[in-house]
Amino acid sequence: MRQIYEKCHEYNIDLHSIFIDFSQAFDTVNRDVIYNSLTKYNVPGKLIKLITLTIQRTKMKVKENNSYSEWFETKTGVRQGDPLSALLFSVVLDSVITNLEIRRNITTRLKQICAYADDIVVTGRTKQILIGTFYKLKHEALKAGLIVTTKPNIYIVPEKPFSLPT
Repeated sequence: MRQIYEKCHEYNIDLHSIFIDFSQAFDTVNRDVIYNSLTKYNVPGKLIKLITLTIQRTKMKVKENNSYSEWFETKTGVRQGDPLSALLFSVVLDSVITNLEIRRNITTRLKQICAYADDIVVTGRTKQILIGTFYKLKHEALKAGLIVTTKPNIYIVPEKPFSLPT
């Protein structure tokens, strides 16, 4: 991201950004979308079947003050702590972003999406492009069960703020 901002500053390109956070991202992802995304990326059927077996019919109970709730079945999300969860989530998120058909980078296009794990930044050269791209991403993400957080976050400003070279 820093290089993107530096290059846009260097070439006097306007840049607007939205930082996106998904509410309970790993818990809400639609499992059918996981299977479809794996198929889309040509993962062998046998592996998809094995993955399906590990995440379907999962049961949990909640511990609160040394007492446990009754068992309940979860029908969405990936298993927390499972090494495969991050990969499955990344495949779904990549599928969502790919559906937006944004290719190349901000120097040759009017918009760009950068993602790492469940952190996403949408950048655009104009506010209108940025807002349009954000709503398309929000719509595609909702299809996958991902909900964009609407609560404002509190950010801690570092002692040495990022400054662009002059």
